[in-house]
Order: sequence, then structure tokens, then C-alpha cells
Amino acid sequence: MKWYEVIAGIDRRIIYLLLTILVILPFFLHFRIPQNIMPQTRRLFDFIESIPENDKAVIISFDYTPQTMPECHPMAIALLKHCFSRHIPVIGMSFDPQGPGLAVDAFTKVSREINQNAKTHEDSIIYGEDYVYLGWKSGLTAALLDMGESIKGVFPRDYFRNPVDSFPLMQRVKNYKQVAIAIILSAGAYPESWVLYPQTRYGVKVGAGLTAVMAPKYYPFLQTGQFSGMMSGMKGAAEYENLVLKYGYAKSLGTAETGMNSQQMVHLLIIAFIILGNIGYFFVRRKQ
Repeated sequence: MKWYEVIAGIDRRIIYLLLTILVILPFFLHFRIPQNIMPQTRRLFDFIESIPENDKAVIISFDYTPQTMPECHPMAIALLKHCFSRHIPVIGMSFDPQGPGLAVDAFTKVSREINQNAKTHEDSIIYGEDYVYLGWKSGLTAALLDMGESIKGVFPRDYFRNPVDSFPLMQRVKNYKQVAIAIILSAGAYPESWVLYPQTRYGVKVGAGLTAVMAPKYYPFLQTGQFSGMMSGMKGAAEYENLVLKYGYAKSLGTAETGMNSQQMVHLLIIAFIILGNIGYFFVRRKQ
């Protein structure tokens, strides 16, 4: 059998085996594939960088679900590492009923990781001082407008049923005037509501972390300046993880970059098989 006949007739089981190996390999062998940082991801990162330490708070709205967790959860973790490392207080909330469990998981992972390496009280992440998770609230439009007057009026108790005004952070942050930016992590239309109401009425800066399917809809919001930055899908999350790692706010690769490494390796393998298949087909056809 000629070499081109072998190429043209590769057993599909070999292809599937190679695909499986390349998907799994990045989870065991940690390596980096250079990422091209998109402008909208850089804009969001730079905005967080520009916030003075221990000044205004950042709101993160956890409005994604377990189905979109692979794309949005790494965004949440990278954002929290960035904010906490720069001593920027974070107020978490959710308007999707499936968000609270994911939010608590993200806060717990990041605060535990930072506290394990903390040497002083100032280096530690303290609930109530450095972050608060307010939980889930129904009635999105009314809640967004009412928070412009009083966040405590909308969320009198946090997710753990503690009085919100008992926390030092919430004693400083009364409404949107003490908020630098609201970042919405979502697979739905939640970011639009933040632009329509808090931004239009109170001038709140808005950023977003969206699934790859939803992101194209919101590029006009970037062009008009209504979004101060955006992460798009797992690639956007991997880009933000790269920036967080590059600036020393993290010590290891995130799950989004690992997932992107798997995707890129599989894409390269598929391209290689397409090229080899066409070469084999050309020579077999030529012989006939």
C-alpha cells in the first residue's frame, strides 16, 4: 500500500484516540499557548487597574447558570483575584435564581486561596470588610433602580441572613455613588437592564462577561462606550486569566486557559488531518 493510500484511509478510531489524548493532555501537563488579548478584555482589565485601592467598590452580578459555568465561572474567579489582590472591595449579587451557589463557590475558592498565603490581617480577605455577597433578588428592574437610592433597602440581609448594615463595607457603600463599576457575568440579557436603568439614570459604569454565543449582540455597546469592557466566552476568560497571571495577581493557570489549550490543540489536529486527507485524496485520484 502506497503512503498516500495510508493517509487517505486512516482508521477513524485512530483519529478519535488522538482527539481524546489532546483534549485530556493539558489538564495533566501544564503549559502555556500564547493568547492574543482582545481589546475589550484589555479595556475591562485596565479599568479595574485604574481603581484606587480601598476606594470605591466593584459590583459583580452572578447571573449565569451551571450550563454556562465553564465559560463564566473562570471569569468570576479571575475578576475576584484581580480585585482582592488590589484591595478593591467587591459586592456580589444575583438576579438569576441559579446564581447564588456559583457565586458562593467563587468567593470561597478565591478567598481561601489568598488567605492561605496571607501573612498579616491586611493581606487577608475578610467577609464583611473586603467583600459581601447579598444573594438573589427578584424584580430586576425595580431592584436596579432602587439600589441607586439605597442598596440596603433592596438587600436588607445578605445571602447568609446577616443584617447588611452590620458590615463595615456596606456602611461605606450606600448606593451607586460608591461603586466604580458593575460587572455582569451572564448568558442572558441581564447586561441590557444595567445599561438601561442604573447607567442611564445614575451614570453607573458597566462591564460584562458573556458566553461566546451572547457576546456578538453586545459589541455595539462597546463601540458606543456603554460597556467599559467585556469578556467573550472561554477565550475572554482565558485572556483575563493571562493578564491576571502576567501582572502577578495569580500564581498558576486558570481553568479557562487550560480549556483553551485543549481546544487549540484539537483544532490544530483537525487542520492537520484535513491537509493530510486532501494530499492523500489528490495522489489517489492522480493514480486512478
